[in-house]
Amino acid sequence: MKKLSLLIFAILILGCGTETTIVEEPPAIIEEPTTVVAEEEPILPPKIVESDVHDGDVDVDPKPLNHDGIILRFTEPLNMYAADLRSGADRSLAWSPRDVVEWDIGNQAHLMPMADSQLLEYDTEYWLSIYAQGFACNGALITMRFRTKPR
Repeated sequence: MKKLSLLIFAILILGCGTETTIVEEPPAIIEEPTTVVAEEEPILPPKIVESDVHDGDVDVDPKPLNHDGIILRFTEPLNMYAADLRSGADRSLAWSPRDVVEWDIGNQAHLMPMADSQLLEYDTEYWLSIYAQGFACNGALITMRFRTKPR
């Protein structure tokens, strides 16, 4: 056993000072993921696609509007809307809805004269302002000006 210990000791002593080549592994290459740019289409606000009145209309018959109201159909279902119908630029006719309508109302807004509302008159200019918002919170403020026909 003494001989074996001396041999190991001799190998250790003689091995010291000798050059030992250490092979190093190259550093791991970390590849960065490719950046992906997703181009989202812009969320467009609701637009009116069909209506009983249009901006710039003249000679609108007030009688059917006073009876059936004004219906506005939009490009998408609405989450909410608020509307105001005015005679001239200052006097509200107080047509329904008077407050914000906020629920799933489909693709249309319906304005109706109430018992205490003022009806549309002949040969008068009106402004209809409506704020309509879709479910993506994409809102639009739309203003239309129209004139009723003379009697």
